Amino acid sequence: MDKVLIRTPAYEDLIDRIGRFESFSIYDRVYSADLLIPQLVVKPSDLPSEAMACAAFVLYWGLEAARARRLQARVEAAYRAWRDRRWLEIKTTEVSQTSAGNPKLISDGHADKSLRADPDYGIWRGKLDDAQAGAEMAEAIYEAFKLKSTMIKSAAQVMHDEAGGPYTVVEDSRLSVEREPQEGEIDG
Repeated sequence: MDKVLIRTPAYEDLIDRIGRFESFSIYDRVYSADLLIPQLVVKPSDLPSEAMACAAFVLYWGLEAARARRLQARVEAAYRAWRDRRWLEIKTTEVSQTSAGNPKLISDGHADKSLRADPDYGIWRGKLDDAQAGAEMAEAIYEAFKLKSTMIKSAAQVMHDEAGGPYTVVEDSRLSVEREPQEGEIDG
């Protein structure tokens, strides 16, 4: 069994947020939180591989978070267009009777109630909720992989400081971890 590094409170909060969802989707891709959470655990036995995989996950989930935010914005815009069109239709076609028996356009409050009673309203609320959940989950996973990358960097530094190698942390935007050359190997 591989030893697992201790997680930070911020990291634990993200894992808890991710774990609350069984699955979520972004466009046509469905993700399972149960399959993602094990990928977020740092295993110190092979930090170079962990670092390389983590860099790919940070990139992937950064792109997925952006896609999810775009989807959320599109769904919200489509909902607002439907809502405004439907509200205007309700407001101009539904009438109530005055005490004198004359037709009168309904009030704004009544139009709002009629809009919420429309069967399509529930469908739109579901689409909005799904898009929001997808955006929040993708962002949480992206942030969790960024934190994992930082933890890998810290673990590599601790291992280097305590054991005198074999890992060196490279300071760059990729947060990569490289193996130091061993005695007898050519430094390339």
